[in-house]
Amino acid sequence: MDPADAPARTARNPTLADLVAALAAAAALLPLTIVEVFRAMPVDAGWRVVVLGSFVLLHAAVALRRRSPVGVLVLASVIMLALTAASLPGSPTIAVLLPSSLVYLVFVFTAAASGERLADAAALALGLTGAALITAVAIAHEAADAIVSEPGALITLAGFLVASIGAAWALGRSRLELRRTRAARELAREQAAELRLQREREAAAEERRRLGRDLHDVVSHSLAVMVAQAEASRVLLGRDDVRARAAIEHVVATGRSAMTDMRGLVSVLAVPPGDGEHDAAPMEPSPGLADLPELVDRAAAPGRAVTLEQAGAARAVSPGLGLTVYRVVQESLTNTLKHTQAPTRSAVRLEWGAEVLEVTVDDDGRAEPAVLGRPEGRGIRGMRERTRQLGGDFENGPLDGGGWRTRLTLPLPPSETKR
Repeated sequence: MDPADAPARTARNPTLADLVAALAAAAALLPLTIVEVFRAMPVDAGWRVVVLGSFVLLHAAVALRRRSPVGVLVLASVIMLALTAASLPGSPTIAVLLPSSLVYLVFVFTAAASGERLADAAALALGLTGAALITAVAIAHEAADAIVSEPGALITLAGFLVASIGAAWALGRSRLELRRTRAARELAREQAAELRLQREREAAAEERRRLGRDLHDVVSHSLAVMVAQAEASRVLLGRDDVRARAAIEHVVATGRSAMTDMRGLVSVLAVPPGDGEHDAAPMEPSPGLADLPELVDRAAAPGRAVTLEQAGAARAVSPGLGLTVYRVVQESLTNTLKHTQAPTRSAVRLEWGAEVLEVTVDDDGRAEPAVLGRPEGRGIRGMRERTRQLGGDFENGPLDGGGWRTRLTLPLPPSETKR
């Protein structure tokens, strides 16, 4: 049984529509049947009771046709068989051909439209068998001589009976296929909507992760630099006011830069989707390789030396690759400021190869024991994830003899390796 037929199987209890359909069929056909029965001669009260009772039961079964398509079809077939017996030679008329017999087509239609294989096969088999029996009864009845004298009438009767059964069965099958097609379309729409919702959720989750990484990188680095510069200015106050003032200016510049970065990130969260006015607003460009010298200068402080060097022929890279390098260097320098005691010396090195760019950040500071045993934090996970998204390799760990090294190797696309 097809899953698309589940709604039909759950709606088997008689509804108001079923009752109205049964009453409508009875109102249209039963009066004509009663008139024909009472016109039949000679008068036989018992025959009339059997025939009319059978038709009333047949009409009543219409209301129950969807509750059990096979059971009601068999019941209707038994009733039609009884009417066929009441139409044998010697009976007042061919009762099985009275107007109410057309109701049997409703049961054939319902069985074919139910989606049950047994009901579908039974509808066609019992319907065609009934058509053959009715034709045989018509031949055997008292009107056989008239039918034989006009063979076209017999052919017409047989053709009408077979065509009626076939049409009812075909309409039921068409109704079934239409219902299945609608169910399949509805299922496809639901699956497409669910898939679209899932993609939206995944995109939103990825965007949250990206924003989380950027917020962590901006806030953590800026605060670490500001704290380092503030501590240096505190030490230098009264002893070297010029350097102390420079350190304070460095704190102010770092704070302003952090505020600019934060406004850019927060604006992404605050802008409602589809807002044309806000969408059109220019966005601050993401930092890249060209911003590394400024980043190194900000990270430098009294007792915190930072150098930047490059080897090989530098070339233009994609914004994504440039941003990844910038954020990894930023996080590495931030970790040095946060987890080591001054004085320290950090070296940032970019080595350009034919197919890869290798970035190394070394420092000679000794990490606190609590840091060495700590699992990877958000910053390291962010660096590793950024590198993995570009298909690169990431290494991070202590150096023999002290210090720490962060290294990432990023592949350069062929279009970027051409001179």
